[in-house]
Amino acid sequence: MRCWNWLKSLLTLLGLVTGSFGHAQLSDSLKHRLAILDARREAGLLKDTDYCRAVDSIAPLLEADDSLAQLLSSYQKIAFGDPALHRQRAYYYTYLALNAYNTNKFGSAIYYSEKNNEERIKAGLFEKGDLAHSDLFALSLYYNNRDYAKVIIRLLALAPALRGIPAGVMAGRTSPEQVFVALSILQTAVYTYAKTGDIAARDSAYTLAEAIQQNVREHPEKYAASFRKYEYLRHNTTYRNELSLGHTGKAQDLLHAAIRDVESPDFPARLKADYGVSLYTEAVEFYFNQNQVDSARRYLQILNGHGPNAAYAVTDPGFLLVNDSRLLAHEGKYAEAWQTLHKAWLLRDSAFYSVSSDRDNNLYALAEAGNARAELLRAEESKRAAHQSNLLLFFILTLIVLGGLSAFLVYHARQQRRLLQLQGHLASNFHDTVGPMLLYANALVKKESDSNSSEGLDQLKGQIGQIMEAVRGISHDLKSSRLGTISALGRDLDALLEKIREATGIAFTLTVENGNAILSHFQMTHLSKIVHELISNSIKHAACKNIVIILKGLPRNLHIDYTDDGKGFDPSAEGGIGLQNINERTASLRGRFELNNNFPNGYTIALSIPLL
Repeated sequence: MRCWNWLKSLLTLLGLVTGSFGHAQLSDSLKHRLAILDARREAGLLKDTDYCRAVDSIAPLLEADDSLAQLLSSYQKIAFGDPALHRQRAYYYTYLALNAYNTNKFGSAIYYSEKNNEERIKAGLFEKGDLAHSDLFALSLYYNNRDYAKVIIRLLALAPALRGIPAGVMAGRTSPEQVFVALSILQTAVYTYAKTGDIAARDSAYTLAEAIQQNVREHPEKYAASFRKYEYLRHNTTYRNELSLGHTGKAQDLLHAAIRDVESPDFPARLKADYGVSLYTEAVEFYFNQNQVDSARRYLQILNGHGPNAAYAVTDPGFLLVNDSRLLAHEGKYAEAWQTLHKAWLLRDSAFYSVSSDRDNNLYALAEAGNARAELLRAEESKRAAHQSNLLLFFILTLIVLGGLSAFLVYHARQQRRLLQLQGHLASNFHDTVGPMLLYANALVKKESDSNSSEGLDQLKGQIGQIMEAVRGISHDLKSSRLGTISALGRDLDALLEKIREATGIAFTLTVENGNAILSHFQMTHLSKIVHELISNSIKHAACKNIVIILKGLPRNLHIDYTDDGKGFDPSAEGGIGLQNINERTASLRGRFELNNNFPNGYTIALSIPLL
């Protein structure tokens, strides 16, 4: 059997868990204190955060006052006016849930406990998708009202989440508080199915609870601080299961074990009184059913709060009257027993009236909850529609961008073709016009040189030859549709060296740095011939095994380093590497050529030319 004190402890878990809610009645002093706080805040003498903190110390004492919602109006405006105050919004719903519970507005109590859970998820205090304390509160409330159909409906909805708890415990994902909520829900399930006689469902819930307990014991480092609570739940759940099986001896031992758990020093202090009342109430029922009246009387005296047991006084006077009547009847005092039972009936009738009068409130609370869910669904639908609109807009913008890019590429291709055509015309005109003029000038110089040779004519002839070479290079550059780069030169050399490696076995290392610089056709041609000459010399004369070439693009120059691991060349020997040819090509490129010979240990060559 459950009692209202145990339900109240769940509200404590939902709310300000650092303390317990008081039982003090509303007094003028409390109203006066709230009025002073409101006045100081409106006058700017009290910050909103300080105001909320002060109200948090007063509101739990007003749990039974019908005007609590009105008294918390300023608190509500502050909490819901600042998006960052999730914790205060959760506290606000906790106060309303407690107030609704104490005024028998149970539908509202469930609704506000669910809102409290939502705010705690937003504040990061609970994880979304976790088993909620509000579910446990609703289950316990339905069970206490003997509305077992609603208990079972909610248990079926929670079944998938409950079945995932054992694996979560083994993986270390499930928090100690989630384990407590899951075990408490399964405890309610065992009690409910025992009441309804559903043996298979009861066994299934009990087996699942045992699996969770077993996995918890295998991870003491994570769950050690909560072991005492888990042990209480294990003993209490197993007690109800054994009692359903007719094992009254085992059930009695387990009930006493659960009581020892709650009375132990390491059981949470804020839960002691409420859980103790629940167990002592169960003990009274158990011993009366076993016809052990003296034991029932002992626990009933505890629940009456005599002497040091005042903390365990039950708050349901109807329960006390009914069981006092049973004791009087056992003693043969039937008239007194009937009078006491009559009082209990009057109280129960009053309570029934109170709950019945709350029917409209319950319907309103459920409608409010349904409306809140509908608003949430509408918000989600609006969010989904906005997301779809954004996707459509993004798709349209993408099409526009792609269309613009395509148009630009088509336009660029046309302009490129026009430019190539123009380059072709210029190259043809350059070659067909300037070329013949240079040939004619070269012929005149040759004729004059044959009849009247001089040093000046020889220099003129050489200069004309260089001009003709430059004209041919410019014509090739204009006709070429491919821009020459240092990287392109590197690719050409790489292909050549790869063929040489396959044919001769000579390895190579080619490095290109900053290869985006532009080279003219004239530069590409002569640089390629220079490097070919160097490679040819390495193959024919150096007897090398490795060739290393570095092409480095600098801001204004191209620098080429060439070396091999051969013997170099004998300075006394003539020819061999075509130095004169390389020097002439370097000069035509307006570059600089340096050779460092280290015969017979090889040589290095450094070449530098200006870029365009």
